[in-house]
Amino acid sequence: MKSTKEIKEIIKSILEGSELFLVDVSISADNSLEVYIDSLTGVNVGKCREVCKKLDAQLDRETEDFAITVASAGIGYPFKVAQQYEKNLNKEVEAKLLTGEKIQGILKSYSDEGIVLECEEKVAVEGKKKKSLVTRLLKNKITFPQQGVCPPPRGAESCGT
Repeated sequence: MKSTKEIKEIIKSILEGSELFLVDVSISADNSLEVYIDSLTGVNVGKCREVCKKLDAQLDRETEDFAITVASAGIGYPFKVAQQYEKNLNKEVEAKLLTGEKIQGILKSYSDEGIVLECEEKVAVEGKKKKSLVTRLLKNKITFPQQGVCPPPRGAESCGT
């Protein structure tokens, strides 16, 4: 089986000129190849199937047996590339802090230093509890790009062949 780096280069060439981008590739010990793709407008089963067929055509089944799964990096899948943050600007996301704490909020911006979430937090106002919008910069509390931010889990979308 080709290396992960070689597979990534093949997939990037397949995706070139389309709205799709590569999120992640993994190869297991039993030669199961998992490819996660995304786009700013979403990914359907047909796009996954098309990428899978093109990838299969560029790999040699005569020399090695392998399985390929191409799926969208959908809801609940952690962000790994900048385009995923871009896609989810001004949308609700769930962030897992380095401390393990999970918070939800609206993704307002991102940079190499961290993300800015607009969160609702309860704050005491004159002896009462009242919800107000608080903007938090999660600088140095997550690593970017990393597996700490994803759309809140509400379902899943994947496809495979």
